[in-house]
Amino acid sequence: MKQLKIKCWIEEDGEKFYGPGPHILLKEIQKEGSLSKAAEKMQLSYKKAWEMVQRLNLGSNHNLVNLKKGGQHGGGAEITPHAFQIMSAYELLQDKIKELIKAEDELMNVLKKD
Repeated sequence: MKQLKIKCWIEEDGEKFYGPGPHILLKEIQKEGSLSKAAEKMQLSYKKAWEMVQRLNLGSNHNLVNLKKGGQHGGGAEITPHAFQIMSAYELLQDKIKELIKAEDELMNVLKKD
């Protein structure tokens, strides 16, 4: 069965800045309170997750994630209110895209004839 899919992300200077991957990482950090646990749940290396966070923090006017050093006994990570605003707006955009896909049946009707 054919399905219309749309992927949406934000780019800065031609490089991906925010999209599904960083969004999920922020949600996992919010749940876990830890970058290493969030990375593990996403099956990412800690290095890759840390690089994502650095790119998000450097590419935004305000940090999206605050990292606390301390390792096993006192470290952690938390998303900022600014990150929460971005996450909420991104989820709203995703909902609008889903509604657009539901409403767009002309293309799918043409494809069904093939």
